[in-house]
Amino acid sequence: MGRKGWFSALTLAVMLLLSGCLFRSPDDLYRPPEKSPGYEQLNAAIRAVRTGLEAEFGTRVEDVTIMSGDNTASIQLQDLDGDAVRESAVTVLRVPGIEKPIKIFIFNEINGEYVVTGVVEGEGTAIYAMAYAQINGEGRKELAVNWQISTGAYQLGVYTLDDINLPGEELDEAERLSAIQGMTRADLMGTERLLTRCSVAGDGSSGCRLLDMDRDTRLEVLVTRMDASGLGNQVEIYGWQDGVMASLSIAELSTGIAAINRIRTNYLAGEYDQPALYVTSTLADGRRAIDVVAYVNGVLTNVALDSSGISREVIQGYTEINPTDINRDLVAELPSPYQLPSYGESTSSNFWLIDWGQYDQRGNRNHVLTTYHNMSDGWYLEIPESWRDQITISRNDQVTGRREVVFSHWQGENREPAPFLSIYRMASSRTSELEEDGWTVLREEENITYAARFHVSVWDCGLDSIDLLERFNTIQRSWYNE
Repeated sequence: MGRKGWFSALTLAVMLLLSGCLFRSPDDLYRPPEKSPGYEQLNAAIRAVRTGLEAEFGTRVEDVTIMSGDNTASIQLQDLDGDAVRESAVTVLRVPGIEKPIKIFIFNEINGEYVVTGVVEGEGTAIYAMAYAQINGEGRKELAVNWQISTGAYQLGVYTLDDINLPGEELDEAERLSAIQGMTRADLMGTERLLTRCSVAGDGSSGCRLLDMDRDTRLEVLVTRMDASGLGNQVEIYGWQDGVMASLSIAELSTGIAAINRIRTNYLAGEYDQPALYVTSTLADGRRAIDVVAYVNGVLTNVALDSSGISREVIQGYTEINPTDINRDLVAELPSPYQLPSYGESTSSNFWLIDWGQYDQRGNRNHVLTTYHNMSDGWYLEIPESWRDQITISRNDQVTGRREVVFSHWQGENREPAPFLSIYRMASSRTSELEEDGWTVLREEENITYAARFHVSVWDCGLDSIDLLERFNTIQRSWYNE
């Protein structure tokens, strides 16, 4: 069928779909959508499990909160066998007052009914985060569960479902259903392969990460731990080895950490797409340290650590910015802020430029670019290298509804800087009028307009309006919450 034939078929299909909506009665249009039979059957199966637990233990069964991560829904549809079909449904219940009160149930649909095909149990008051991954390289995916034991105390457990002796495919569906329904909870229990202490970062990010650090298609488990004394802060990597979950290596984090703020994953620079863990922490003296942990030649290594036991990436005085893929090359850049000079009595000015650099697996830090970030106004500008040691920045917010940042040529402590560029954040204006008045409109977002004007200046900054458009960006808040 040619393109015209495909287009005609698509048009007909769209018309048929639309007709189903356009010719329904008003009562039908406003009626809540019907739940699928499968949804009702799954809920009935969950209710049956809940009722059975309440009868067994003589107490009311509670729902469990999953506090963080990608899998927080009360019922999660998962592809545990790796065939790209989400065939399993997972839910979590808690039975108060018993040993291992939290119970994770895995359901599968067999012969038109949902039945439990796996169970994982653990201690704690809640689940901080859950993940599903192929760790042992075969069978169903493993469950990695970050149990919240109490406020501030967490344990990371890894559980495999492959040891559960489910009836084989040689049985027909009715026989398999009957056989599984006859299995006890103990028969369906997953096997605990790892249980270890785990820390959680201040921004809510879990101290557990699942990454293919050695790029062998099986995922390894990275666990971050902070010692209360500030000593012995570590990242440990676990992987499948000789049929068991084993500790493969340990890397030290910076000495003197008082709190872990943020844990993120990304890659290192280089041709090998080496995954890395970026851990941002607060030191006891208030400075921030960024550790970069990678798996190099079978050894977990903090490639940013120096001989003093503290990361070379230490930030003092400017802590609003985090490791970010600033140039969108899939490799994280680390910020290194430096303060600009101020003129005259404006000693209260606090303007910084940020040098961004990437690490490779040898621990080399390579400069990528420099930016000025205006966090309060939500934008940043890529700074030309020719501006280094040549500029200072100030503000002018005297006009209501208009916030102005002024870039000036720095001429020394005893000479007034000469303005050459202003960038504005203002309530939306008619862009045609701005352009007629010689402004460059940089970006329009909802009720905000970002615009710029060049000042008459002896110093040639080397940019024109097109360059500004290419170098100007609004700050994406997801960078700081991902």
